[in-house]
Amino acid sequence: MLREQTINFLEATVVFLLLTNALSICAATWAIYRAGRVDAAPTAIHPRLGRFFATWSQRRNAPLSAGLRASSN
Repeated sequence: MLREQTINFLEATVVFLLLTNALSICAATWAIYRAGRVDAAPTAIHPRLGRFFATWSQRRNAPLSAGLRASSN
C-alpha cells in the first residue's frame, strides 16, 4: 500500500512540475511579446527620463579624451 501511495505521489509531482513549467513558458513568451510592443510606443517613457537616458547614453558613448581636462603644468 505504501509503495502505491509513493508512486501516485511521484506521478502527481511530475504532472504538477510539467504544468508549472508550461505556465512559466507561457508567461515568458507573453513578457517577451509585451516587451517588443513597448518599443513601438515611444510615449511609454516619461519625458524627463527620456532626456536623462539620452544625455546619459551620449556621455557614456563619448570618447575618453572628451572627459579629460587639459593639465596645467
